[in-house]
Amino acid sequence: MKGAALFVAGLALGAALSAVVIAQNGSGPVRGVNHVGINVANYDQALAFYTKTLGIREAYTIKNADGSPRLTYLQLSRDTFIELIPATANQPKGLTHIGIEVDDIDGAVARFRQAGITVADPGMTPAKARFTRMADRDGVQLEVMQFGPDSLQRKAIEAWK
Repeated sequence: MKGAALFVAGLALGAALSAVVIAQNGSGPVRGVNHVGINVANYDQALAFYTKTLGIREAYTIKNADGSPRLTYLQLSRDTFIELIPATANQPKGLTHIGIEVDDIDGAVARFRQAGITVADPGMTPAKARFTRMADRDGVQLEVMQFGPDSLQRKAIEAWK
């Protein structure tokens, strides 16, 4: 329990510090940390832990065709989320990626490629956000995303009170 609270506090602090750095350094391709992706062994228990025990608000859930959850975004602050994904044999439990928000995904991809980073062409998420995936120099997975007006993330951000 204490570890989870520290994790959540760390996410909030990281988001706040990202905003300060961006404000001080001017516009670059990265706006800040948006979310952390976690594959969970027992989705229902994990969702109950984050929402009922920790009191984190569910922003939205995307379901598979059979009605089972594909992913859930939990909203810690206006711009910071935890993404819960049911673990599978191909996607074992644990932290999977860090989500980074950008204003211009095409410009960010071009800039990352100029820096020698291997990055995929942007695609569309089930939540209607443009995204690409890449890894840092140590293999940490980064999901770089641009939230347009129709994306579920943008709608959750704008609905935050």
